[in-house]
Amino acid sequence: MKKIVISGLIVSLALGSAWVIKNRSQVRSDYELVRSDWAISDTKSWRMRLQTTDSKLPKVWMVIEAIPPDREHGWQHVDRSAEVGDSKAIRIAGDLEYVRIGDDRYFRGDAMFNHGEARQWIKLIPRDFPPLDGFFELRLHLSNPRTIGYHFDSIETSLWSQNHGVDMRTVGLKTYAGHSCVEWNLRWKIEDRIMNDTLCIGTSDHLPYHLTASGGWAEATYEWDPNIAIESPKPVLPRPKGFSRSDPDT
Repeated sequence: MKKIVISGLIVSLALGSAWVIKNRSQVRSDYELVRSDWAISDTKSWRMRLQTTDSKLPKVWMVIEAIPPDREHGWQHVDRSAEVGDSKAIRIAGDLEYVRIGDDRYFRGDAMFNHGEARQWIKLIPRDFPPLDGFFELRLHLSNPRTIGYHFDSIETSLWSQNHGVDMRTVGLKTYAGHSCVEWNLRWKIEDRIMNDTLCIGTSDHLPYHLTASGGWAEATYEWDPNIAIESPKPVLPRPKGFSRSDPDT
């Protein structure tokens, strides 16, 4: 019986070693993602800039500052077209701004699909989904910079959960905003299309400094532990009647 147990352990170790050798690239990338998640958890504040990089598209951008776990401030410039029923496409262009402090959320902006405008600060009610556009439709949890994703029905909460299983290969050393980082190429598939993105992780602090999204359609850059303050805006006006056109009683 003892010989059988020992033999089983030897076989298990051999199979495990063979799997690690065969999948060493995945093991290494998973380790780097987890280590980056740990580093992000130790930061006190951050600033992210997300912008389009395709010269054929209108230049849109978003800046988010956050003090985890419950303070965030975002600005966004929108310039896009939207289809309304069977009518022709309409253009949505303008600027949006959003603040969250705990459970209190504030908004002002003039470029929202299916919303009335609010040119002065208003306080959102609990059932209001942040009435932001474009990048915000990806439902980023703004106090977590790791959740840039491609799904409307789920939110990833870490770099590891977002990228585990993606084919990740190192490209080489790059420098962003004075920070040396190891750039990884991310190859993934959406429907029948092969997508390629990049993620650059700091060589000394393991923090992400640059990534591309949606197959290189946009890029994000990060600042870690910047000196920022996020306070409640003043004055705050009443929420306009009909602000959200999906609410039956407003």
